[in-house]
Amino acid sequence: MIKKKTASILSVILCLIITGSYFKMKHDEREREKESYIKEQKERISLYLKYNTKEPNTIKKVNFTKVEVGPMGDVIFDGYINGNKKDEFVAYSPPEKNYQFEGDLILNDAVDRLLKPSHQLKSFEEIEKELKQEKH
Repeated sequence: MIKKKTASILSVILCLIITGSYFKMKHDEREREKESYIKEQKERISLYLKYNTKEPNTIKKVNFTKVEVGPMGDVIFDGYINGNKKDEFVAYSPPEKNYQFEGDLILNDAVDRLLKPSHQLKSFEEIEKELKQEKH
């Protein structure tokens, strides 16, 4: 009788350890995917801002201060450029665009003056295509 209770207790403990390990691995995997997504979107935003300036090399550095999920489900990236915290922007990665940044920005006046007029802005896909052609 004591051996059966001990075996049952050990089985339950072993099951809890295995289940806990499984959920920990799944959590870690989701965190890695989230970090990878955030890094990719930051790179897209930085490239978009740098590529669409009126004068080349005007935007040298893009800093990000906050990443959060907005009330409408879009991912919101707050940041500033060239180390000047007054030169702020807010970028959006909406669910309708598969959570990919496609140029949805709110800019303060200083940053807006650095970028080309809206009808001349290139999409991220156009930028990638041009960069690939430059490499070949």
